[in-house]
Amino acid sequence: MNLPILNQQPPHAPPAFHLLAKPTGAICNLDCAYCFFLDKEVFYPGSKFRMGEPVLEQYIRQLIEAHQTDSVNIAWQGGEPTLMGLDFYR
Repeated sequence: MNLPILNQQPPHAPPAFHLLAKPTGAICNLDCAYCFFLDKEVFYPGSKFRMGEPVLEQYIRQLIEAHQTDSVNIAWQGGEPTLMGLDFYR
């Protein structure tokens, strides 16, 4: 899966930016009062969505390519990190 449009830098692209990923989809084991995502689970009944390895690799590759800096920070959201399993973060 290669999205060429994402690999091109706009003329005035910032050198770095923040992007938040939610690899667990609508699944979450927390009950934060402020969270709008808890209601989304009804749209995926019975789904145990997890970001797969091919999507993860492409996501990270494109994120790194889009930055014009030596350092890229990745933030993950979606409940306890172990919902994805430790291998996901290795």
